[in-house]
Amino acid sequence: MASSTYDVIIVQPYPFADHPSFPEGILKRALAAAGFSVGVLETPFWQDKESFTALGRPALFFAVVSGPLDSVVLNYTAGRRRRREDLYQFGGAAFFSGRPPDIKFKIRPDRTLTVFTSRLREAYHGVPVVIGGVEASLRCFAHYDFQEDKVRRSLLLDSRADILVSGNGEKQVVAIARLLRQGVSAREIDIPGTARVVAQRPLGRDLLELPSCEAVQADAGELLRSQQLINDAGGGRAVAQQHGNRWVVQNPAEVYVGADLDFIYGLEYGRCHPGRSSYSPALRMNLFSVTAHRGCAGGCSFCSIIRSEGRRVVSRSPDAIFREIRALAHHPQWRGVVSDIGGPTAEMFGSDCSMAACARPSCLLPGICPRFKQGDAYRELLRRARALPGVKKVMLGSGVRHDLMLSNPDLLEEIMREHAGRFLRVAPEHTEDEVLDLMGKPRFAVFEEFVALFNRLNRRLQRPIVLAPYLIVGHPGETASMVPLMKKKLDALGLKTRDAQIFTPTPGTLSTSMYHSGLSPDGKPLAVEKDIRALQERKRYLIGE
Repeated sequence: MASSTYDVIIVQPYPFADHPSFPEGILKRALAAAGFSVGVLETPFWQDKESFTALGRPALFFAVVSGPLDSVVLNYTAGRRRRREDLYQFGGAAFFSGRPPDIKFKIRPDRTLTVFTSRLREAYHGVPVVIGGVEASLRCFAHYDFQEDKVRRSLLLDSRADILVSGNGEKQVVAIARLLRQGVSAREIDIPGTARVVAQRPLGRDLLELPSCEAVQADAGELLRSQQLINDAGGGRAVAQQHGNRWVVQNPAEVYVGADLDFIYGLEYGRCHPGRSSYSPALRMNLFSVTAHRGCAGGCSFCSIIRSEGRRVVSRSPDAIFREIRALAHHPQWRGVVSDIGGPTAEMFGSDCSMAACARPSCLLPGICPRFKQGDAYRELLRRARALPGVKKVMLGSGVRHDLMLSNPDLLEEIMREHAGRFLRVAPEHTEDEVLDLMGKPRFAVFEEFVALFNRLNRRLQRPIVLAPYLIVGHPGETASMVPLMKKKLDALGLKTRDAQIFTPTPGTLSTSMYHSGLSPDGKPLAVEKDIRALQERKRYLIGE
């Protein structure tokens, strides 16, 4: 195979977006800023290894990403039905066109990282392959796969990749490129924020050892224990799991600070699909969004953010954010509206913790930790942003925590008055405390208190807005009798229940291990409904269909 003119080739199952909300955009800009040439191989036809050879052999490595979501979660509904659209593709198309009419191939294959890496191995022998992103972080160890309804071994073994980059990955990918350029073998690279397969358990290291893959596959309760151990580690310790006669070892997380984010997001992004005038639906939705911070201190059991971004909130400097907003004026589509300034939870911007590592699963529950420092940073950020020249409106696209808003009613009122559209969306997720405790969410009394505050503030507005709760049915611990109670409680608060989804087991989360094992975190039997028709009936009842 011919050699490429590129040091690194990024391989992905959707059109490349030169935008800081998309992992490939950030990786390409970070590598280029470090002096590496980067090519992008997008939407290869994964049934044919020749489609992976269009750019030739990279000088250093292939970097494979599957996107901002796990590919199976993106490809299938909670009812295990294949989705008919993919918002990251042009026109939202989920299938290749121009192929034999009797066969439809998804553009994004299930378990994309495994499929793409296997094709690259077939096409190029001996070229290092690095995998990363949300899918890699969630599937690093033995994990439950919802679509196959079984526990699969580590993605590293299935894909035969050389290195798995976990969590935030820009610093790791640049470090890998530098080491490979220096002649270090891919199999010898052992840096923070990465995982690899080794022949023996490393000696002399502070390792957190998980139950073996075989133990997890044989006993669903061991998957729950494994997930609890990973969560308790909080990214601060190396984690190891035996798979037969080999070990998967994940190093402690790479440390990111505000200055790192200022540099990464301060690079020059085109906010486009290079060479094209059209936009995928996902890029269109995020075109003028601005990331203010990474990480979430909430620690919800069903959420993957803790694995992909971490529990600690890392915020950019306000000046760096304002420079990014000013630069939006150069975009041909700019009309003066910033669609979002936020992160996983908007008002956590500027929050901090004095603990470098902590085993506590949430900074907010059962009560706000005294070490979790909040201030008025987000309110000040919004005020200054909407005063910038050329900015007509700053919208709030990120979610907010209703429990945090109770301690900051002035911020809530300002968001309602200045930054909300027709709706303010919040995520109580459920109303029954037994389920909320398992979810890692505030109890229902807290949400009732928030609704009362919202209603008081709403009466002051010239343009009242609608509170839109986001709900989940079918989370482990929920029984059929709880759904009528949920609807009754929300109706009593005067809230519509249209925005609900069925719980989808995402690999690598505590809720998914509860779903698979039928056990609560303290080992007690748990109600788990797995019949799709029964779950669909619960959803229909809740939303009034």
